[in-house]
Amino acid sequence: MKMTKKQNQRKLSLIIVAILFLSSITFDAQAQYDNTLYNLSAVPQTTLYNPAFHPNYKYHFGAPFLSSDYAGFGSTGPKYENAFYHRPDDSLSVDIDGIMKTLKDNNNINSRSAVQILNFGMVWEDWYFSASISDIADINMNYSKDFANLLAYGNGASVGETVEMGRTSLKALHYREYALGASYDFDDNWNFGARMKFLFGKSAVDTKVMEGAITTTPDYYYLTTKTNMTINTSLPQNKKDTNERVTKSEYLFYGGNFGMGFDFGATYKLDDQWSFSASVLDIGWIQYDRYIKNYSNENVEWTYKGVDAMQFEGLSTSESEDRMNEIKDSLIDMFDLQENADRFKVQLTAKIYLAANYQLDDVSNVGAVVRTEIFRNVWRPSLTLSYYRDLDEHFSVIGSYTMADKSYANIGLGVVAKLSMVQLYITTDNFIGVFVPDIVKHTNFHFGVNFVFPQGKSGKTMTDL
Repeated sequence: MKMTKKQNQRKLSLIIVAILFLSSITFDAQAQYDNTLYNLSAVPQTTLYNPAFHPNYKYHFGAPFLSSDYAGFGSTGPKYENAFYHRPDDSLSVDIDGIMKTLKDNNNINSRSAVQILNFGMVWEDWYFSASISDIADINMNYSKDFANLLAYGNGASVGETVEMGRTSLKALHYREYALGASYDFDDNWNFGARMKFLFGKSAVDTKVMEGAITTTPDYYYLTTKTNMTINTSLPQNKKDTNERVTKSEYLFYGGNFGMGFDFGATYKLDDQWSFSASVLDIGWIQYDRYIKNYSNENVEWTYKGVDAMQFEGLSTSESEDRMNEIKDSLIDMFDLQENADRFKVQLTAKIYLAANYQLDDVSNVGAVVRTEIFRNVWRPSLTLSYYRDLDEHFSVIGSYTMADKSYANIGLGVVAKLSMVQLYITTDNFIGVFVPDIVKHTNFHFGVNFVFPQGKSGKTMTDL
């Protein structure tokens, strides 16, 4: 039964309200995202975010190293303009007060870059197959305001108190991804898709455990510290024979540090106007076995009594430096860190997408996307509303609005140009940040060049594709 325009509008309103509710459950941390591209239906790279999407190309392939280049960063803490200021002599200085004013109880900073080295896709009957090779660097760090305050101002304001390190954690990964995907056009309503990814880690720093507390005694201002930590690293500088350097080819093409990842997705077309989609990405891990060093201690407690400034009196510069190195070594010894070379596993950062799309007419639609990223058991959602339109058979545009981490001024844009077989696309979820990154907490940029060969009659619009 065909619904009336009023019924469609009511359903759209209910869905938007539901998505807004889901997005407002928790906004404890900031995440990178790339939501504008999700509804840019003319671009085959939308399958990166939902493997069930079924581009209507006979086949396509990407320009080597240029088919999908993404870079993004995010911070719940200070913007660049909060963290630095220029002195009268125009030198740059760190603004400690400006940084501390922007911090919450728990904070996050992150960055991600992904370069698609090769990309290919084709349609065969009711199936769509894709393959790609990508290099990915992903950094995520959580830290508490109390711990940052201790580092910034010292322990003078916390005499007799205990400062917890809080949910301090770091995961920094660089890996190569070989992906094989397939989607199946099940019937007129349903599409299902999956992607299997073979991963080869290049380097990693991962804090499996990072707990600690620092207490300042009220009598002599001594610092009593309790720590419990495990830090796993796989880095070129960890190579045992320090006389040999790791070559670029050895670093980039090593076949170890193997892992697996999986993406799953589905789409549902309710009628000629409404469609819905959902996907789960990056369910997987990487097992690191090369250039490994692990640093750990377990419930170690020690007291630091400070440094006697008189011990530097009369020393030369070199002698003072030697004495400082001795103090530094003694502090490291207090942590009682045990060094090992054990293999370790790092989980990927999982992501969930939920989306709805309403076709306004033959050349335009509106969409809503909720993206949730899960890092260290913290759920970090964002919401993007978009409007897509084909200007003609050669150009399409998309505009978007994103809410994330109580930030409500994120206007995104995207453009697709198709000239003969060449397709060029550019998107961002916060175009102000692309041009003026000093004043924003997060931004991203996605660019690509594809060679596309549509099936069917020529002259279709990009929405038809």
